[in-house]
Amino acid sequence: MTKDIDLKRSKSDDGDLASKPRLLLANQVRSNSTGSFRSNSLDRFLRRAEKVWAVSTIEKKDAESQKPILESNEPILESNQGPEEEEEKVGDLVQVGQHNYFIVDIFEKEIMELGDKVDLNFKTFNNFEVVDEGAPLDHHFYKYRCCYSSCFCFCTNINVEREWVILKRQLALWEKKEVSFCVRTYTERKELMRVAATVTNGDQSHSLFFFDIKFPKKYPYQAPSFFYHPYGLPLSNLGTKKKLRPQLRYNILDVFLHIEEIVMMNTTNKSCRQMLDMLKQPPMGFEDFVKGHFRKKGAFILKNMMDEMDLDKESDKNMFLKTYIALEDNKAYCEHLLNSDLKEELERFKEKESSLCEHSRFNDNQETSRHQNSWTKYSFL
Repeated sequence: MTKDIDLKRSKSDDGDLASKPRLLLANQVRSNSTGSFRSNSLDRFLRRAEKVWAVSTIEKKDAESQKPILESNEPILESNQGPEEEEEKVGDLVQVGQHNYFIVDIFEKEIMELGDKVDLNFKTFNNFEVVDEGAPLDHHFYKYRCCYSSCFCFCTNINVEREWVILKRQLALWEKKEVSFCVRTYTERKELMRVAATVTNGDQSHSLFFFDIKFPKKYPYQAPSFFYHPYGLPLSNLGTKKKLRPQLRYNILDVFLHIEEIVMMNTTNKSCRQMLDMLKQPPMGFEDFVKGHFRKKGAFILKNMMDEMDLDKESDKNMFLKTYIALEDNKAYCEHLLNSDLKEELERFKEKESSLCEHSRFNDNQETSRHQNSWTKYSFL
């Protein structure tokens, strides 16, 4: 029933392609189109704060431009395939100077996008995957069991598996609409599903929603249950009251259309605190997806905040700077958005936050020491 579905061997998608990469060095990567060695030159430009490069391998006409940009460390090819080099592929490691980068994407066989593990896993994150293990512990319905006599649930296997192939095909079409989905389900808990929904249209394109789904024993004759992960920002009243339309027989596409309606009702229901909480504690199995999403959308989010907030107001300015620091720590490239005044404000804010953290740690240490001394005195009584 599931021959079209790829099964992963890990509970999380993080690190799947990054686990066993080959190491290729930049100046001897072969061209797939011509069969000749690529140029020694590396045209690089900064994309993000953590140095994600776009590497050009097109030959230069000017002889001077054929010198490697990194003159101090000329790249050398290493390969475990013997003297004949293999062509590069997504997931390989490329050494540039003293640093290694993953090949995140290859454009027209000539341009390689390089990045870290988060970039690679986000770029290659499938919109549907069956994880070959149990559900994550933070799944809302993890403790639910319809088969208490067994560690595996057999009640919904056949009915749910039939719809996996249908859903996988449909998700590719949904990417062209206003909402796109990434879905994870589990071989040991086929009645459970986790869904990430992203709004892809216009000004709301940084919105991110997570739902946990439980398919009941009587599915498709009984409606599945939903749980929305609010991260401190619940759905609007209209979205909360929105129920799956009663039917004699449910199907998986109706379930996702229902989620799409809920998401579109809440596109204006945004919160910086929700985003910060999501970055701190993303849903299990979607860690790199969340980091990659906000890394990609970081500059766009901050630009919207600058347009919508009154940065002369202390509370708005502090929230903007706090969000900026969180996105910067997530390695989103945002520095170009700040003028000289905001850069000064940012430095002062960082110093203030650092001072508060030091003061908090000092108080915690004092409190711990006081309790230890009290316990010592008590133990000798």
